[in-house]
Amino acid sequence: MQNMQNNHFFSSTVRVGPQQYICEEGVLESLPDHLRQLDSSNILIIHGKESWKKARNYLKNIYRSNFSIHEFLFSGECTETSIDQLKELIMESGVDTVIGVGGGKIMDAVKYAAYLADRRPFILIPTLASNCAPWTPVSVLYHADGSFDRLDVLPAQASLLLVEPRLIIDAPREYFIAGMADTLAKWYESEEILAQSVFKESPILTMARAAAKLCQTTILEKGQQALADLEQGRLSEEFRSVSEVIISISGMVGGLGDDLARTTIAHEIHDAVTIYPESHQFLHGHKVGYGILVQLAVENKWNEITKLQSFYRSLGIPTSLFDMGLSHLTESEIDFIAIQASKPELPVHHLPYPVNTAIIASAIHKLEAF
Repeated sequence: MQNMQNNHFFSSTVRVGPQQYICEEGVLESLPDHLRQLDSSNILIIHGKESWKKARNYLKNIYRSNFSIHEFLFSGECTETSIDQLKELIMESGVDTVIGVGGGKIMDAVKYAAYLADRRPFILIPTLASNCAPWTPVSVLYHADGSFDRLDVLPAQASLLLVEPRLIIDAPREYFIAGMADTLAKWYESEEILAQSVFKESPILTMARAAAKLCQTTILEKGQQALADLEQGRLSEEFRSVSEVIISISGMVGGLGDDLARTTIAHEIHDAVTIYPESHQFLHGHKVGYGILVQLAVENKWNEITKLQSFYRSLGIPTSLFDMGLSHLTESEIDFIAIQASKPELPVHHLPYPVNTAIIASAIHKLEAF
């Protein structure tokens, strides 16, 4: 979004969500009908390992129908190499539709590979409520060792996103917790930017800010009950609400706000910390959650940090480098994190205050001592 200072008009870049989104029990039973609407007959299903054992039971209807179905097990990281391999698989198999079933890395890999394969139509079926990857036209790429590579924005989106609540409630609790932390970041990373008076006349940015606020309030007010319901396998209103906010509403924030509401310090801290193998025991959202606290330390919002620390500790989200097994990092290694998180080309510089190596390193040290 560009500020046209002469008339205060903003050029809005909106990256939409899926062409169709349905979240309801039994939704996967209608998948054959949706495939026929897309004129699909030759289908490639790209799936994970453990989640596929559960998900396949919900897809019996397509196996009973007259479709040619190929399956491919995806494992490892969402890397440039793995995406290229999937692209070649799609092209060589001649399928007309790709279905991604699994977690965020599978979603990101399928999106990218289908786009590269002549924009092949694709359908996404998440098995976790752990991030907004099923919603967004964005793929996060990693290196083979699990360290962050880059984030690419794609000019393509899913034809269909189907969320079966019975499937996502049957997922490990840690992924749901990570999803809540990742979703909280939508508010803390965008609020200082979108609250500026210069942006208040933009209806699209107003909607982005409202979506970000909904992310925060839903997680803080309903998150603990939603987690308890997941642990009991209870499809409560709280669980449904939190799940949809994680998967869809959080994706709308960046979709409406673009670079002004996608990532700032919290996600950049995540990306930088992934260089250290000790951090790999934590999921994406856990590390982003820690990054939120670093951003709040930069902003000297210690009361908000205190409130979030209590929430984090109740869920097992790391609140410090110590919690992530990184208390041994030297001054130069912490500086490295700060350097990586404040590169000149990063969207952190949309924030209405200076962001540089010294400021971020100082915030990390202050947070560690808090």
